[in-house]
Amino acid sequence: MSNVKELIDGYVKRVRDLAEHVKGNEQATKQSLIGPLFTMLGYDLTDPRECIPEYKADFGKERSTKPIDWAFKTGGTFAFFVEAKEVGRKLAGFDEQLADYFAKEPSVKLGILTNGAQWRFFTDVENANVMDREPFARWDILSDETPPHDVITLLQKSQFNPELVRAFAQRQRAQNLLVQELTRLLEPSHEFTKLAIANIETRNLTQSVVESWKPVVSNAIQEWAKQRTLNAVLAPQPPDSGLLETSGSKVETTAEELDAFERMRQSLEPARPIAYEDSVAYFKIHVAGKRTWVFARLRLSRKQSFVSVPLPPARVLECCEGLEVTASGAWSQISLRGVEQLGQLGAVFEAAYDIVRQSKGPRGESADTATA
Repeated sequence: MSNVKELIDGYVKRVRDLAEHVKGNEQATKQSLIGPLFTMLGYDLTDPRECIPEYKADFGKERSTKPIDWAFKTGGTFAFFVEAKEVGRKLAGFDEQLADYFAKEPSVKLGILTNGAQWRFFTDVENANVMDREPFARWDILSDETPPHDVITLLQKSQFNPELVRAFAQRQRAQNLLVQELTRLLEPSHEFTKLAIANIETRNLTQSVVESWKPVVSNAIQEWAKQRTLNAVLAPQPPDSGLLETSGSKVETTAEELDAFERMRQSLEPARPIAYEDSVAYFKIHVAGKRTWVFARLRLSRKQSFVSVPLPPARVLECCEGLEVTASGAWSQISLRGVEQLGQLGAVFEAAYDIVRQSKGPRGESADTATA
């Protein structure tokens, strides 16, 4: 991930240096600003098996549709479409053509609209195979905003997965909706303000008096929320309790963790359905529908990455030889060189899954909290 961040920083500098030089020229924008991002992510824009420029779909004789600027493929299947405009041109209104192509190919879960400096990323969270009206992520390179590293990481050719993109978008949309709702709540109504100041204000609660208190009440709510968040972060937490984390715990599910989960899911399902829960201590993978039936705990970091399973080291090595395994209580900790290695541990995860299901199945979930 750190390497990707460095590449993105270099790309941002390039766009900022060249944007003025290609302004008003769509072809120059594609070659100098847009194409280099996809090259950086591992795509060969000169290979028609990976990237088809000016791709035109057949929408029938009665309908003439302009081609899309780029159609990207992975494994011979359409992966995502890109509609490009010249730098400096406003993007509003150009998503309709992108939506047409999106609906044409069911395998596509990502549409990108860009002018090289502004980027819009779309998927189909609201209705399957219908591109959402609003993008799940935006990126303005010419502003001082932080690049959407998680989104760009998901686009890498080496790990592109349309379902991971959609899962990320669903989470992002839920977060955006929650922010909107919190923003609404932090704009206190007349009735709420009146109730809040009833024991404080000595004057008659006239319209003007209540209105004068509104900004004070709004600021007080925000300060209260900050203090509650700070207290939650500073409060001591039992290590890996298996309970859901509070909003103050700063749990952030990364694209790399979602990629890891998808690799494990592919090696286990449909015979062994799984789900995940993120926490401060670990990224936990459990039996689907049984949140406390945890059979793997994952930690990914630059210093050390590993996955733990409830098996003794000898049993792990029976499933897969050549692993770096250490005992950690009743669990074994397997060192990882990268998430790609998870795809080679299918036999280990199957054994861990089965032993958890067998040991907890007859008794239900009640005894699992201590080991999760």
